[in-house]
Amino acid sequence: MFNCKIYQELGESSLTIFDRDFKSLREIAKELGLSYQQVADLSSRITRPKYQQFKFYPKIDITRIYNY
Repeated sequence: MFNCKIYQELGESSLTIFDRDFKSLREIAKELGLSYQQVADLSSRITRPKYQQFKFYPKIDITRIYNY
């Protein structure tokens, strides 16, 4: 399971645009209209690419949900 959260930081607060759980990265790719490779890169990237450092670029976090 994975959680995909898209949000924009607005000063001291943030605006969540999208926050949903998915069974696979492929489902996330289909929902967002991205390729599987783009979603895989977002989920595994520790540092953000340079283009994501712009002031008004929405943050996209994809995290794995572990079932214990």
